[in-house]
Amino acid sequence: MDNLTHSLVGLLCADVVARACDRRGALAPWPRAALYVFAIVGNNLPDLDFSYSRISGREFGYLLQHRGYTHTLPAVLGFALALLAVFAALSRWRGRRLERRDWWVLSGVALASPLLHIVMDFANNYGVHPFWPLHDAWFYGDSFFILEPGFWLVIVAPLAWSYRSRWARGALWLVLGVALASLWYQDFVPMRNALAWSALTLALLVLSRELAPRACSLLALGCFLAVAALFVGGSRVAKRIVLEQARASYPRATVIDIVATPTPANPFCWGMILVQAEAGRYSVRIGRAATFPAWLEAAACPHDRAAHPTALLQPMHLPAPGDARLVLGSEYLLPVASFQQVFRERCEARAFFRWARVPYLTPARADGSRVLGDLRYDRNPGLDFSDIRLARAQGRCPEYVPPWLPARADILDAPAR
Repeated sequence: MDNLTHSLVGLLCADVVARACDRRGALAPWPRAALYVFAIVGNNLPDLDFSYSRISGREFGYLLQHRGYTHTLPAVLGFALALLAVFAALSRWRGRRLERRDWWVLSGVALASPLLHIVMDFANNYGVHPFWPLHDAWFYGDSFFILEPGFWLVIVAPLAWSYRSRWARGALWLVLGVALASLWYQDFVPMRNALAWSALTLALLVLSRELAPRACSLLALGCFLAVAALFVGGSRVAKRIVLEQARASYPRATVIDIVATPTPANPFCWGMILVQAEAGRYSVRIGRAATFPAWLEAAACPHDRAAHPTALLQPMHLPAPGDARLVLGSEYLLPVASFQQVFRERCEARAFFRWARVPYLTPARADGSRVLGDLRYDRNPGLDFSDIRLARAQGRCPEYVPPWLPARADILDAPAR
């Protein structure tokens, strides 16, 4: 997820905890301020992996190190201890003494905040591997788009009235304005969705104006969980639609993965990638699924019409016209042996497969080079961040390759554990 969403989730977490503590005796100003800092900063700390990603080189650094060691459970513990150590040093320097209860509350928030970051990142199609060093596999939630204005709206609208600070109120109103503008500015949000989200925001603003601060924070929490559940449920329904079609149209093929990505502010429209293998052939079918076609059919779901992928995609039309739930518009086919060969022969490819979930490989150009990329993010004819160019001759092997298990070990003859 983006850092604004992480920060808002941290703010919501801090607000709920602080209001709950108020019922049992208000926190003093010093630990109360630390509570908000812990929650907001802690929800962003795992993204510190950008600070060392270049150790694997310019081309591989982001792919190999992002969502890496800082997105693991050991890192959560380390970040929590660091936050508490800094706070303890500042408290000692300023002569502040804290109650035991304050330390328990702050310790819980210090642990929960980076953990919430990992949970939110798990929920999109990029994935995380939180159980390193015990288990190095990737885990994908396939439920949230990387930028989701719906979360911004349902968190900010109930909280916008509940702060006395002009700076806090001003920042929240600014975020609310940006979120509303994003609904109407981009083509990816159908007008009916923009109207629905805008009406919900207005209702939350009117309702929260009359509520006590604690009720506002509970309202924001409830709305956030409801929106998250809507997207998680939509992902499961969309995958079931694709799986049913795969079994009907390709009964002999093995489904090895289904990647689901919602369009922004739209839990009813999903970009779908179906990954299969059959008789030594790797196949990827790309399309859109509608989980509530009465609201919006699959053919009308927004998608990137300006995309010009590097991968050689072939047009297809499946299922037959009239099915409102699913449209598969293009496919990519390659012998599995091609991936296995490049995996065996090229150290760059072996490193790349530590990250790639839906790989593709282009034919050799006149100079003998090929592009190895990932169809999840293949949008431009040139190299996207998710592509690498394999020269005719073996290039320099990337350094500091992490131990993540290849997501497509099932077709690479690579170790699965």
